[in-house]
Amino acid sequence: MHPTLAMTALCGLLVLPRLGGAQTAGGPRLDSDRQHVFQALEDSQWVRVAGPGLGRREGRVLQHSPTEIVLSPDPQPLRMPATSIDTVWTRGRSTVRGGIIGGLLLGAAGAIVGASSGDEGGDDYNPGFWSLIFAGGGAVGGGLLGALVGSTIPRWDRQYP
Repeated sequence: MHPTLAMTALCGLLVLPRLGGAQTAGGPRLDSDRQHVFQALEDSQWVRVAGPGLGRREGRVLQHSPTEIVLSPDPQPLRMPATSIDTVWTRGRSTVRGGIIGGLLLGAAGAIVGASSGDEGGDDYNPGFWSLIFAGGGAVGGGLLGALVGSTIPRWDRQYP
């Protein structure tokens, strides 16, 4: 047997039991993680939960404890035990993602505009300088505009598992 193949097989034998253990349902670690997520929820926070027999439900948190959550969907509050929930998401905003995308797009556009601006026949023509100035301005403006647009776009962040 080739030494590299033997080393790969040995590493596989060491890693596979850990991967298999992560696939087991329940267990003390999963219950501890679930309780931690429920304790970290805030009142009036938008959450989405899913579980067998529940489907996918969402609403504002009215009450929460390590063992139970109460959501406020219409027509009446929904009380669910933590053990019946297998997935939890919290709602946030895409402000950072929008700022990054806007900054990159308008920064690149500014670099292109800056490189093509100026009088090529002039003595002080420096396309690198103008490209840098326009790219910086575009990145700042695009970042602000992108963050503003992103703050209006909801995003669901998976909290458990």
